[in-house]
Amino acid sequence: MFIFSIFGLAGLFIINILFGMYHGFGIRHYWFFELEHFLGGFFVAMFLSNFTNSVIFIFVSLAVITFLWELSEYLISRFRKSEKYMKKTFHLKSVATSRKDTILDIILNFSGAAVFIIITFLF
Repeated sequence: MFIFSIFGLAGLFIINILFGMYHGFGIRHYWFFELEHFLGGFFVAMFLSNFTNSVIFIFVSLAVITFLWELSEYLISRFRKSEKYMKKTFHLKSVATSRKDTILDIILNFSGAAVFIIITFLF
C-alpha cells in the first residue's frame, strides 16, 4: 500500500499542475479541484496508515497537512509577487481564495480520509 499511496499522491500532484492549473481544466470544471481534495485526503490517509494503525494519529496528521496546504494557498493569494508568478506560470485568471472554498477543501480532505479508514479498518 505504501507504493500505491506514493504513486497516488504524485499522480494527483502532476495532474493538478498539468491539467488543473496549466491547461485550466480545474477552472472550467468546478468539480476537478474538489475531486483532487477528496482523493488527496484518501491517499494521505493511505500513506500514513503504513506507519500507524491509530486513526487519531492519521486524522491529526491530516489536519496538519491540510492546514499547511491551505495556508500556502492563502499566502500565495496574499503576496503580490507569488500571485503574479502563479498567474504567469499557469496562465491563471485568479488565485484568490475564499472562506467557502477553504472550508469545502477541508471537508473533502477529511471525507476522503474517512472513506479510506472505513474501507481499511472496518472491513
